Amino acid sequence: MSWNAPTSRPPWSTSVSALAWVPQPSSSECKSMKNFSIQIDADGVALVTFDMAGKRLNVISDEVQTELEQLVSTLRDSPEIRGAVLVSGKENGFCAGADLGEIIGHFDRWRTAQRQDALRQGLAESSSLSRHLRALETCGKPVAAAISGMALGGGLELALACHYRVAVDDPKLRLAFPEAGVGLLPGAGGTQRLIRLIGIEAALPYLLDCRPIDPADALAGGLLHARVPAAELVETARRWVLENPQAVAPWDQKEFRLPGGGPHTPQGYRGFGPAIAARLAGGSADQPAQANILKCVYEGAQVPIDAGLRIESRYFFNTVRSPQAKVMARTFFVSRQTLAKREKHTDPRSYLDALRQATKTEQQVLLEEGVAAPLVAALARRYAVEGAAIEAPSQTQCEDTDFANIAAIKQRLLYAQTLAAVRALEGGNAGDALEADASAVAAGFPSWTGGPISFIDVEGPQRFLAQAERFVAELGERFAVPAGLRERAAAGRGLYDEPA
Repeated sequence: MSWNAPTSRPPWSTSVSALAWVPQPSSSECKSMKNFSIQIDADGVALVTFDMAGKRLNVISDEVQTELEQLVSTLRDSPEIRGAVLVSGKENGFCAGADLGEIIGHFDRWRTAQRQDALRQGLAESSSLSRHLRALETCGKPVAAAISGMALGGGLELALACHYRVAVDDPKLRLAFPEAGVGLLPGAGGTQRLIRLIGIEAALPYLLDCRPIDPADALAGGLLHARVPAAELVETARRWVLENPQAVAPWDQKEFRLPGGGPHTPQGYRGFGPAIAARLAGGSADQPAQANILKCVYEGAQVPIDAGLRIESRYFFNTVRSPQAKVMARTFFVSRQTLAKREKHTDPRSYLDALRQATKTEQQVLLEEGVAAPLVAALARRYAVEGAAIEAPSQTQCEDTDFANIAAIKQRLLYAQTLAAVRALEGGNAGDALEADASAVAAGFPSWTGGPISFIDVEGPQRFLAQAERFVAELGERFAVPAGLRERAAAGRGLYDEPA
């Protein structure tokens, strides 16, 4: 990148340590930051470069969050700084989002917290980025984000906390909130700032479906204020900072109104109605992240931004404490990284055929019990791998069929496939647990389970064992739990080495 300045000398000519102005109550030492650097030009505009050491991409790690807090203090407290431009030092993007590996490392501690002090600590830890971004937004000085490449998840939340956003006019620009796809939700202001920029109806597809945000739509909706050639990116942001010394976020202005109105307006209903219907029709009702995103938007839209951010933080903590978040992150993040490094993979065809056969067997029993064929087929399409549904013609329903007991049918279909997966795993036909889960989810097994092996963890191993034994007593030996799993489940362990 080139730094073009209106003055005769280089605009970013004064290099400073970001921590030079941060008070150190317990020590006189000032340590420089690893991931952020600051250069101040002759006009007092700070160029803040985000460049993670030793990383191909910028991500928001625990260390980055700590340094972000220090950075905000520097910008706020230094009289030499009139405003800031935040830019990436990476050629491939602004910020790829949260360090999911670190978040996964916190899951077990957050999920098992029971005491009030542990719960408060977990909530404080999981909401730290949200607080730091709000501090950046309210630091009293204009902050502009100069975006190139990708700004995803927490990276996009970082950009939205800046008062001005200019992006490179490049087809490689990527803006999105992918959190729901791995069982999480945007927990650092994403749900609250997005609806305040573009309204509820426009925001929900991006939050719930992880839909990429088209740069033209982002510009029209105010997510971006400008798109410029790469050579003009930083100078455009710098010029804006100088021209807007009193910048504040729109939602911090007294006259602010939510675009399109709140959830109890016609436009609000148009947003929530289809979104809720789509969740129910697509099986997403089983995903805590989806439900919690809707709650964040519904509740947060009715209160000021600070209250909305607290609401979002609580639902984020609720989400990361769910077993679905752990298993989805494991399947969609850990397994992909692990499996990509393997030279040899097990052919999944016979394994997936076993899941399909287990599903078809259970469907046939349900039909013989008198459950309506369209209902059986619909539930199989939702809760089984692709190609498992029996498209039988509708038949007269028996009088004693319980239409309301859809949950029991769902459970039977999931348990039948899970036990088939365990048998295949023990027989050496499915690789290991990671491969078994990844193959099944890729073939259409419900993503919120993380896969059939992870489903044991979602249910809870002991609960899974107890329910399978009830199915054996009521429905037969096809629900018998293999000895290896029985022994582990009785001890509260699934088939992964670590608990979900």
